[in-house]
Amino acid sequence: MQLSEIKSAISQKALHPTIISYADSNHYLLGIEDEQGNFKSARDKTGKLMSLNSITQAEELLKQQGIHYAMIQIQSAYDEMIGNSSSHHCRYRVEF
Repeated sequence: MQLSEIKSAISQKALHPTIISYADSNHYLLGIEDEQGNFKSARDKTGKLMSLNSITQAEELLKQQGIHYAMIQIQSAYDEMIGNSSSHHCRYRVEF
């Protein structure tokens, strides 16, 4: 899914713009997530996965598409180590 397709996908289905952060990393994924937790990442015009340098950069890209909120999901090595499922990751909604 290209970045420009995110807004139409959100308006047509119960999808949320989502930014995934892995703690202690400077790479962030931007995409959409459905109600079952399935994540589909945004890709650039050449089809390459978009890996961003900050949450702020991801928010700016969403704003450019006319989107004014995102779900932030922060994953950590600790969660992975102790076997926490994705539902236990830190999640919150941010408006911008």
